[in-house]
Amino acid sequence: MLDTIPVPPPEHETPDPPGDPLGRLAGLCVRHRRPLLAGALIVLLLATVVVAGAKDRWSNGGFTATGTRAAEAERVAARYGADAADLVFYIRADKPVDDAEVAEAGRRITALVAGRPGVDAAQSYWTTNSPLLRSRDGKGALIRVDLAGSERDGAVASRALVPAVRKAAAGLRVDATGPAWLNAQATDESERDLERGELLAAPLTMIILLLAFGSLTAAAIPLAIGAVSVAGALAVLATLTLTMPITVFAINICAALGFALSVDYALFIVTRYREELSRGVESRRAIVLSMATAGRAVLFSAATVALCLSALFVFPLELLRSLAWASILVVGISSLTSLLVLPALLAVLGPRLDRLDPFRRLRRGRGRAGGGSPAWRRIATLATARPILCGGIAAALLLVLALPFLHARFTTIDEKILPTSSEPHRAAELLRGDFVDPPERIIPVILPRANAATDAPAIDAYARRLSALPHVAHVIADTGDYRAGLPVRTTELPASQPAGAAADGTTSVVVRPAAPPEPTRPAVVGSVLRVVGTDDSQSPDTVALVHRLRTLPAPQPHLVAGKAAELTDTKHTLREALPYGAAIMLVGTLVMLFLFTRSVLVPIKAVVMGLLSMTASLGAIVYVFQDGHLRWLVGDFTTDGTLETTMPLLTLAIAFGISVDYEVFLLARIKEEFVRTGDNTRSIVFGIEHTGRLFTAAALIVAATMVALTMSHVTLLKTVGVGLAVAVVVDATVVRGVLVPALMRLTGRANWWAPSWSLPRRPRDTGAKLPDARTEAHPELVGQAADSAADGADRPAG
Repeated sequence: MLDTIPVPPPEHETPDPPGDPLGRLAGLCVRHRRPLLAGALIVLLLATVVVAGAKDRWSNGGFTATGTRAAEAERVAARYGADAADLVFYIRADKPVDDAEVAEAGRRITALVAGRPGVDAAQSYWTTNSPLLRSRDGKGALIRVDLAGSERDGAVASRALVPAVRKAAAGLRVDATGPAWLNAQATDESERDLERGELLAAPLTMIILLLAFGSLTAAAIPLAIGAVSVAGALAVLATLTLTMPITVFAINICAALGFALSVDYALFIVTRYREELSRGVESRRAIVLSMATAGRAVLFSAATVALCLSALFVFPLELLRSLAWASILVVGISSLTSLLVLPALLAVLGPRLDRLDPFRRLRRGRGRAGGGSPAWRRIATLATARPILCGGIAAALLLVLALPFLHARFTTIDEKILPTSSEPHRAAELLRGDFVDPPERIIPVILPRANAATDAPAIDAYARRLSALPHVAHVIADTGDYRAGLPVRTTELPASQPAGAAADGTTSVVVRPAAPPEPTRPAVVGSVLRVVGTDDSQSPDTVALVHRLRTLPAPQPHLVAGKAAELTDTKHTLREALPYGAAIMLVGTLVMLFLFTRSVLVPIKAVVMGLLSMTASLGAIVYVFQDGHLRWLVGDFTTDGTLETTMPLLTLAIAFGISVDYEVFLLARIKEEFVRTGDNTRSIVFGIEHTGRLFTAAALIVAATMVALTMSHVTLLKTVGVGLAVAVVVDATVVRGVLVPALMRLTGRANWWAPSWSLPRRPRDTGAKLPDARTEAHPELVGQAADSAADGADRPAG
């Protein structure tokens, strides 16, 4: 049928809807289609070069809050060598580490590390004689390395340092861990995941589009738009790394998000274009009308999603702010590509869009995406006929999906984001098992004004009180070692005897006071008490211990550093910022949807629907990644009954934005039909009928794109992938198909009410806002619909 559409007239005859800026823009893109497409191709080629050149400029870390007490304490602790090491080497030998040969090798390796570029300082058991750096069996020891510069600089330095240490430690076993090496390995893994994701997502998306459009040509258009959008976004992000930190995880998340959104936008616009063609509208006129309707929805949708993502700026975490910049950028570029490049591409193809249909014989008259769907019409009719029953069942289902979120427990990032086979993860587990006092259990308490000589009595009394606190194993201070409120006699052990065991075979505490800083460090005033906890740094007991350490009276002002303190302050800061972020997201969405629909009630319902989709997504994240279910489906990962804090927040913002994104396209069709007919129920059924199949295809495309993240070996990316896949599938089926029509039917004539001051004057309300071939052919229907809407007409579906 579409093959019989006449050839478009010359360019100068292309009509533009009067007064519609998107229609005029589309006409301009059609007239200059060749330069636009050539520019898109150049962007695609140049982007590859730009992104490849930014390999070592991506930021790492940023998972803890800045400007907190813990951050300040960590900076002060660095002056005393008591801060958390950026890189840790675990050296194992067949002989005790105090053996002359092993000790000489250990000192030589430590000196090598300390002299490498990018290293601020290096300490080891062989240079400090601290038993905190010696393993239980006496055959292993640690080298702690402080790296210069930012977290990104540390990751770059570790790439060169780790191989150099392995080469220098011939005959010894070397395992590396620590934040710098974790970041470096996570970066490499995310880059490999990106390549695998591209190979997986593109074919799946092509199959879905082919089934939806029934044409290789039509299916290729959204893929082309997605490729240009992602390439352009990544190129801009790579350029931004020159001026600001952009996390390496932005590559994967923004590639997936940008590809999904741009394909969805192209899907909606191309579908509307085909509808116009099927009504007999000339090709270039159909492009203009499609951009004035579906293109307008794309513009509002992108602005709303960007507003939702801007809520991440209120959280003082470099990672979230970096991802906010990246995500907003990719949304903007996706919409611009859809509004600029897509009209040019459609103009080149014209009526040839539906050629190359490999499933022509299998369709047997069935419609394609965007046409009326009998199945979705029946669902919408049932939902509007029994709104309380259908809406109640849908809401109950969403609440059940959200139930696991009630026992969510959040922590900060550690080596568990990587597979158990990765070196940072494996080495961290070795430290926990091989050392009496693993580094992660040490909480430094700093007295910056103390003097170890003159203030010894006060330090002694303070250390006694600290050691008597619950969940404290012992305290190491300048004045000695303390356990349960009492000093502990330290014992010098022979080199062959494991630390922690007395010569007579009985258990005794043998941890000696930490040695003073290396001679290379400048002498500083102050004292550090190392509080060794009984649990790991992320446990609730250790977090409670941090609170006790901060509130317990000290001889003078004190600071509490360490990973547990960072976790405590990060969670507190996020809780404080959460209401402000939620307000930005919700108020921004309400304003944008009000401007789009000119309705008061519909935006409120859209926000409620978005919140329900978000809670279902959060429930799925907790069920899978905290409770440890469905490994057979999403791949193996490590869980300790907690969730990393930042990724659920990012998932929430994106999931809410995509939910509103779908709401915009659905409301556009419902309102367009309501303006034409003035019948509320009929408009709801029409909107679901003509977008249901389209939303199904769009949701499957987003889910297929997120599968690429789900297959990642980095748990953070898995979390985002699973959360967004669940959110879009639930939103496109349960929410848009059942809950929205049920609620809109219940509210009836109130759906489209708005204050009189917010409504445009009648001359501007006669079809210019939502051009449609049918309303243009019968302009009198628009005036009738406006009168019916003002009177609150709500006739039953015919």
